[in-house]
Amino acid sequence: MLSSVAHQLGKLAYPLFERFSSSAWDNAPRPAPRAVSRGPGHDPDRVLLTGGSSAVGWGVISHDLGLAGHLARTSAITGRGTDIEVHAYPRLDIPALQESLTQTVISRCDAIVLTLGGRESFELMPVRRWREQVTSLLDHIVAGREAGPGVLVVGAEEISPVPLGRVVTSIAMRRARAFNAATREIIATRPRVGYLLSRFAPPAGAGRRGVLDSDLTMVYDTAARAIAPTLAGMLDAAPDRVRRHVDDDARHDAIVQIRAHVNADDPQVMALLSALREVLGVYGTAVYLVDRDIVSRLASTLESVPDFDRGHSISGEAIRHPAGYVVRDLAQEPRFADRAEVLLPPHLRFYAGHPVESPDGHPVAVLAVVDPEPRDITPTELAIVRTYAHRVGEVLFSSS
Repeated sequence: MLSSVAHQLGKLAYPLFERFSSSAWDNAPRPAPRAVSRGPGHDPDRVLLTGGSSAVGWGVISHDLGLAGHLARTSAITGRGTDIEVHAYPRLDIPALQESLTQTVISRCDAIVLTLGGRESFELMPVRRWREQVTSLLDHIVAGREAGPGVLVVGAEEISPVPLGRVVTSIAMRRARAFNAATREIIATRPRVGYLLSRFAPPAGAGRRGVLDSDLTMVYDTAARAIAPTLAGMLDAAPDRVRRHVDDDARHDAIVQIRAHVNADDPQVMALLSALREVLGVYGTAVYLVDRDIVSRLASTLESVPDFDRGHSISGEAIRHPAGYVVRDLAQEPRFADRAEVLLPPHLRFYAGHPVESPDGHPVAVLAVVDPEPRDITPTELAIVRTYAHRVGEVLFSSS
């Protein structure tokens, strides 16, 4: 009873501390709650970073400068690329987080990093309720799956990122330690679930606003480096996901947005396509919008490109391959050997495509590279295609 009363008081008091304390963070800069940060390389792993606290990106205007960006770069120890999909904001509690983790979202992840407990510790949530919510969340992630994504729980900060007075902070940190002890017990018998203590903390000598008065590059780099080795081990052990489910409703909304604001053969997109064609020394490059039923040209260095039925389009297949989709010789691939562009001029043989994503990580288009000669593609070349695909996505959505 007393713990529930304390929690209700904490839920009322903490927002007031956030807004009116001399060390308040409420007006601190932070990026949008949804974004994707990317580390260089080919064959990218997909990681969802979600929760509150360090994942929010306190004090920076882009997730590339926060935990997600630093984690994307340090995770290059796998030797592959990394896409860190972020869903994080200050008041994202565990029930709301669980609701956001739909089966579609979970299915496209190789690993999930949960940053939990920072806010709840200051709100003095009862440990019993914490245990119930964390258990429910982890059960939800693995429900109905023989081999789901690895899950890494980054515990509540035991050194407060922001000092809110000695007494308040001391009480909250005791609650954070209790949360973390309960979390370790919950995950002890769960396969592919790990725990790490958060290293998101101000260095010695930080000012009254804690982390916000510190060198944020160092703070986020330290937090990311504490996570990266364990995350890399999970990703190396992840089952191969050659094809992934895509959410056609969410993709369609993003495609409508593109069609409303981006003209065919947009000059910036065309400049990227021309540059990629020269870099790889290929016959042609194109960007195709892949809608529910139709694949249509958005921009192309080829002379004429008709629309295709998605079910018979190679780019309709490529949209499901987050690591890229390569066909060395279309004439030897039964699904595509009878296509007009293979049988008739320009007699295409080679195809490499990489999804182009919306800012919140939905694949909406494909950047395609084609040539009339069969050829192989190196990991470095595929990484180049991936980089150009991401740049095309930035252009498409910066115009909307």
